Order: sequence, then C-alpha cells, then structure tokens
Amino acid sequence: MKASHWPHVLLTVTVVRQEEKQLIAALRERGCTVTVAKLADLAGVLNGSAPVPDLALVRNLAHHEAVEVTRRLATFGVPTVNSAEAVELCGDKGQQALLFGRLGIPHPTSYLAYDLDQVAERVAELGSAVIKPVSSSWGRGLARVTDAATMECWAAGRESVDAAGRHFPVLVQAYVAKPGYDLRVVVVGGEPVVAIERASADWRTNTHLGATVRRTDLSVPVRRLVASVLDQLGPGFYGVDVLIEAGTGRHYVLEVNANPEFARSAPVHGVDIAGLLADHVVARCSPATYRLPAAA
Repeated sequence: MKASHWPHVLLTVTVVRQEEKQLIAALRERGCTVTVAKLADLAGVLNGSAPVPDLALVRNLAHHEAVEVTRRLATFGVPTVNSAEAVELCGDKGQQALLFGRLGIPHPTSYLAYDLDQVAERVAELGSAVIKPVSSSWGRGLARVTDAATMECWAAGRESVDAAGRHFPVLVQAYVAKPGYDLRVVVVGGEPVVAIERASADWRTNTHLGATVRRTDLSVPVRRLVASVLDQLGPGFYGVDVLIEAGTGRHYVLEVNANPEFARSAPVHGVDIAGLLADHVVARCSPATYRLPAAA
C-alpha cells in the first residue's frame, strides 16, 4: 500500500463501546485514518462538506439506524461493512426465516403471525414454541409458550402494551431443546474465525443474560451451515447463531447478527476479532496491495 494514501475509514456508531474502542485502535495500528460518526455527523459526508471515506464500518445499534446509514452511504458510493442488503436481512428475524425456508437452510420451523389468533393457532400446532419480535437483540422480548395457559398469559401481556397490534408480525418458532448451550460463530470476511459455546441453565443462552462462554471447534457441520449463509449474505462481519438439538445432534441456523459484540468473549477465546476485522477493512479499501494475515 502506498504511504501517500492510507485508508480513511468512517466508523458509524450510536455510542462508542469497548468493541468500537478496540476497532479504532486496531485500524489506527494499521495506518488507517478513522473518523467516528454518529447519525447526524453523516450530513457532512453526504452533503460534500466532509472528506469522503474509502469505506464505512457500520456499528449502529438500532436496526433502522443501521439500515439508514448503509443505504444512504451505498447510494452515495461509499462501500460499507456490512452491505445494506445484509444489514436489512440480519435485522429482521422474519425475513431470515423466510429466506432459510426457501433455500432449505436448516432452521427451526418458523411462522409469521399477524394477530393473536394466528399466534395461538401456531403455538397449538407446534406444541412448544418461542415467540419473538422480528427485530430485537440481547434476548429481549422472547417468550417460551408451551400450552394454552402460557399462551393466554403471553396474549394478556401483549395486549396490555400493544392493544392496537402495531407491533405485529411476530415470529412463532418451534422450540428446539439444546444440550445446555448454543454456538456463536464469528465470521470475518468470508470465513468463520472462531466458534464459542454459550452455556446457561436458562433456555436463553445470551451472554447479556448471564451465559458463560468457552471456545470450541469449528466442526464440519458448522462450517457447512455458515457457508450456506454466506452464499446469501456475501462477505462481511457476522455473528451466526447455531443450535444443536439435544438427543439428535441436528444443527440449525437460528439467526445471523450483522453487528456482533466481541469485547466480553474475545479474552476467553483468545482470537483478536478487532484485529481480524481491521485487516478485512484495510483489504477492502485496497485489495490489490494488501494481503490478509492468516486467521488464528
């Protein structure tokens, strides 16, 4: 890479967390100029009063905000990690379920429901189900429903906060019994770089809800599932959640996150996620003159 033009990376954020601090440091270690921008700061770039970056790394927390940023930057001609299409898909569990079903990617049986009657009908069909908002993170808004009584409780709570039904549809998904953990596979570029087990006594295994993590092998079935997802999303930075069904060992893609966190887990699994992502960003800025180091 010529010293006369080190990459200029725009890091778009809602707030600068530990992940973003690590990314800023890793990018600057590689010679990048890094500009941190909140949503309002984009006006300078889009209106021509601020320097145009070589690439934008999108780390906005809210789905609608991330889609807004990536779509406008893409229209303006600035490449983004991830792509606008990938960000939109990853932020909508309902769209993911539809795509996985159409392509035959193993995924728990899932239905979109647009009112309470449809939710009740699908819960009765599945027997044990998880009801999810189509857009949520950190395990928020998830409910496990096992019979008519628990369905009635869920419906009563739902009506108390959304009497007009504005927050439909929801996803009604077959409950898959796990062996006490699920997997989070971190993808950088076009390759999975690490898999971690997220273990919990609770049926939800989100680290925000107290799950513990440990590194595990990237098995052949997991690699195949991840490859099938990347065929649709393209290269980028993702957290792919994989379920292994207790008793049968069947593997399912649960969902894909386009803005995965890594600051808490990286010290446990020992993979420098920030460094690998910085390498990917620099390679995207100048692929002909920069070679990625081998992944750990």
